[in-house]
Amino acid sequence: MVRRSKFFFALFALCRFSVSLGLIERPLVIGLCWGLVFGDMTSCLYISIFYELLWLDFIPVGTFIPPHMTAAAFTGLALATYFGLDSPPLVFAALVFGLPMAWLGARLDRNLRDRLNRSYSSVLHWVRRPAGDDVPAKLILRTLMGKLLVSWLFFLLGAGVLAVLLRFFLNQYSWFLFDLNLGWNQFLIAASLGGLLSLRLRSLYLSIGVGAVALGFFRLAGIF
Repeated sequence: MVRRSKFFFALFALCRFSVSLGLIERPLVIGLCWGLVFGDMTSCLYISIFYELLWLDFIPVGTFIPPHMTAAAFTGLALATYFGLDSPPLVFAALVFGLPMAWLGARLDRNLRDRLNRSYSSVLHWVRRPAGDDVPAKLILRTLMGKLLVSWLFFLLGAGVLAVLLRFFLNQYSWFLFDLNLGWNQFLIAASLGGLLSLRLRSLYLSIGVGAVALGFFRLAGIF
């Protein structure tokens, strides 16, 4: 199952910068496709909605490289499917363990962009001294195949390590997750903060901070 998921990740990862297919790399589309292939559509859609809301305002345009939500979504879905997690408390663990891939994936994209500068230099050299009509096509093909291979290896290693860590966590602390009595609504409310923060209103930030502190005190007091 992990072998199939890393192939799909490498394919979808091309859509961030290399192949423009609209919003196909967004978590919502990934979750829908994952649910159609592997089943458990409910959990898949909730997982994808969580990641979609969390980074609602982050779109890879220009020189800005957002968190790699494609990597996080694929990792969260792969971990939940691999371990057969379907209850909200256990799925929450898969969601959290998928988050590091967003940061690591963004670093990977930065390194891949730096490597593209060398290809750009090769194109400039070809423009000044043409050596053949197939040089640009070869450069594009080599770049796409290189990114496909790197993304494949990145997901294989990253998801593999996180799967080992998640297995250990579930064996040791799954009872703690069940005691939290988490539900899908709590996940979506927490993730929706990403959409609220994207409004960039200071008064809204202050209200969210005060509300979070108040809810924390109410929780400690046993009111909620």
